[in-house]
Amino acid sequence: MRTSDDEVVRLIDEIHAVALELGVLRKRGAHPTELEAKESELERLRWRLAASARRAARDGLGDAA
Repeated sequence: MRTSDDEVVRLIDEIHAVALELGVLRKRGAHPTELEAKESELERLRWRLAASARRAARDGLGDAA
């Protein structure tokens, strides 16, 4: 697996973990500031995933030939 592919997988794992944490925070009625911080972290990870996925797709074009 290429480095860009590894990054995509790692980011997906991070997003999954943060989403689970956010769910727990919501269930326990966490303070809105804490929820906003976790939601912001999740959003940053999603943007990083999008950029990384684009890089992985571009890198993969050479392999298809």
